[in-house]
Amino acid sequence: MFKARLIGELRKRQAGLLALCSRLVQIPSENPPGDTSVLASFIKEYLASRRIPVEWHEPVAGRPNLVATLGSGSPNLVLSGHLDEFPAGPGWTRPPFSGAIEEERVWGRGAGDMKAGLAVALTIASLVRELEVPLAGRLTLAFASDEETGGAWGTQWLLANVAAVRGDACLIGESSGTWSAGIGEKGVLWLRLRASGVSGHAAYQQGTSAIAAIRAAVAAVEGLHGRRGKADKAVTAVIAAQRRAAERRWGRGTGRLADTMAVSVGTLQGGGQVNLIPAAAMAEVDLRVPPGLTTEAIEREARRRIAQVTRGKVEVDVFNLCDPYVTPPDSRLVRLVLANAKEITRRTVLPVVRLGYTDGRFFRRAGIPTVVYGPAVYNMGGPDEYIETADLLDVAVVHAGAVADMLAPEGV
Repeated sequence: MFKARLIGELRKRQAGLLALCSRLVQIPSENPPGDTSVLASFIKEYLASRRIPVEWHEPVAGRPNLVATLGSGSPNLVLSGHLDEFPAGPGWTRPPFSGAIEEERVWGRGAGDMKAGLAVALTIASLVRELEVPLAGRLTLAFASDEETGGAWGTQWLLANVAAVRGDACLIGESSGTWSAGIGEKGVLWLRLRASGVSGHAAYQQGTSAIAAIRAAVAAVEGLHGRRGKADKAVTAVIAAQRRAAERRWGRGTGRLADTMAVSVGTLQGGGQVNLIPAAAMAEVDLRVPPGLTTEAIEREARRRIAQVTRGKVEVDVFNLCDPYVTPPDSRLVRLVLANAKEITRRTVLPVVRLGYTDGRFFRRAGIPTVVYGPAVYNMGGPDEYIETADLLDVAVVHAGAVADMLAPEGV
């Protein structure tokens, strides 16, 4: 059977999987600045050496996207991943791009976000090619730049311009933890608030404070925090089931966030010196929108609240938005990922609505059932990022099982 052969070969070559993940970590692809050319070139050569042709799409200089396809016809299963990663930053106790495999861990910036997922997809595609099983459909690799800064020139661009990326299902090896499979994500709405005032000496109070206007606007938006969504019964059941596990895995208080609004002020600027009434101020606000609400409705309500308390003194701009999208929990790919985790790794995996977002939101927005299943990442975005090697292997075999179940010819 193709599935048994694929998983068997994967287990035999787990050292190669770990070495590939390590090598990918050793190639910096920090965003900003966002240049992923060196990493993309390595991956292109890796696939070409395994007789897998690769398309190179570069809508913005230095931010290439790679697409490779095996097989033909339908269904088309897309293995999506992103090439860029957070900047390394300070505070590391070991070199941030060492890719060291020590203490049963792979260390380095991007190890979990998401060089591990790239290594899994590359290894599976290579084995599918090597085993030369005629697929009952297509396996497409879609590796994008620009994920960390919004995806406009990455996955969004690919979905709009490359037909092969608009598949029948999408599997992403982004960090999730092997206990959960992300079948949905909260929406995001980023608002930039700007206020203008009139400067004047603070002692005489003859100016108009822009900061006062911004404070009032921020307070008005913060009033949306905690608003609940009204999702359908299937999604509500998923969220209810994940609450207790989320508290254990994601931290205290996270269990109630999947179906409620979360509002956070990310930046706040204003004024020039302490004894002058400020003439300009700005704030940026992050709103996470639960299933059952829309960014359009929340934006409209935020604007109404701001106008009410500032009387038009604050301008509002939207600089990032995407509605919440959830793949139906009974979708074929969801069932396959959960079943393979149970069968192969003996894990009961919970489908969850993620609090943060991935490129999966763009696939779901396009109507493509999407699952995010990857290793847990420790210290993501901070110093000494790492994943556990056992997690990486478990994710790889679950992905391989799902690929085989979806694309293996009948009887093979």
